Amino acid sequence: MKNTSTLKANEAAERIVQYFQENGFAGITEALIIRIRPKGADRSEIEAAFEAAHEQDIAPPVQQYFEIRPFGHYSGFRSFEEAKSAIQSDFTEALRMEIPRLFFDPAPVVTDDAMASGSKYDVLMKITDNADGYAIGILLNDPEASFLEYIGTHHGDDWKQIIGNLEITTTSLASEVDLF
Repeated sequence: MKNTSTLKANEAAERIVQYFQENGFAGITEALIIRIRPKGADRSEIEAAFEAAHEQDIAPPVQQYFEIRPFGHYSGFRSFEEAKSAIQSDFTEALRMEIPRLFFDPAPVVTDDAMASGSKYDVLMKITDNADGYAIGILLNDPEASFLEYIGTHHGDDWKQIIGNLEITTTSLASEVDLF
């Protein structure tokens, strides 16, 4: 699908999809690159608020503590406008709960939502350390299957091995793709 948005990192998003497809993750057809920065609170306050939300079984307070802006997009099945309009449902709660770790931990960071399917994002990752107060997050989507289905088709592989392979691919991606 041709990109119709003018986001700065659209070409990087396309290269990320191509890279994962070439490295054994053929179903990944969408990457949404986002810039993340905290709104002034420190790590301990943010983590406490996210943990409290988890314990109360409510949505994480993402908008209260983080500014998140789109930075690049590529998809084989939908436009940026379509992805943007579905972001509230497609950027799942499981992945949003990991935003503090993504921001504060050094790269690489890979987190997944094994229950994601359809247009929902399966993975949120960071391949480079923060710069200028921002973390660059990458949301990946395999619209044809969830990672649980992927595991089911790879008998003998276990979840840790698959995530390990994804982490290895993510680490090597950092040297292959220039996000800026």
